Amino acid sequence: MAILIKMIRRLLTLLTGIWIVFIPLSGVCSDDKEYSVKAAFLYNFAKFVQWSDTAFKSPDEPLVLCILGESPFGNALGTIENKEVLNKRKLSVKLCKNIRDVSVCHILFISSSEEENLSSILSVIKTMPMLTVSDTEGFAQRGVMINLINMDNKLRFEVNTDAVNKMPFRLSSQLLKLAIIVNP
Repeated sequence: MAILIKMIRRLLTLLTGIWIVFIPLSGVCSDDKEYSVKAAFLYNFAKFVQWSDTAFKSPDEPLVLCILGESPFGNALGTIENKEVLNKRKLSVKLCKNIRDVSVCHILFISSSEEENLSSILSVIKTMPMLTVSDTEGFAQRGVMINLINMDNKLRFEVNTDAVNKMPFRLSSQLLKLAIIVNP
């Protein structure tokens, strides 16, 4: 019975993810709404990563989502903060102005304000087991693992599998089926 409930939860999460992927952005008339949808993507990405056993120091340690640079999210992250993402593990949000602040992150959203610093950021964190995400054109090709893009007036995402495969975690095959695969 517990296995059936777990399978139903995964299916519902996948269906939610699929629904979000195909939300037309034509109805998104403001940055607030766009970034609310992007916050939902970040939440779902956290659920579809198969984290390594060493990713967390304790069973109650939160999954930490960090925003590096100027946050474009406004209040949108409040809708996902402290929500359960993994086996009663909650999502914590941290705003980082400097790369030195990201060592506790599991997911690192790299803001477009960091475009000039992207190469050095990726060099500093290359051995840290964290999922990198952005929404800046060309970032996936430059080494960011997941990049949110507007394609045909819909929010989609690119995945750089070369970058992901260097990490001790794995992206779910269900997530990869929805992605646009790009590699440098």
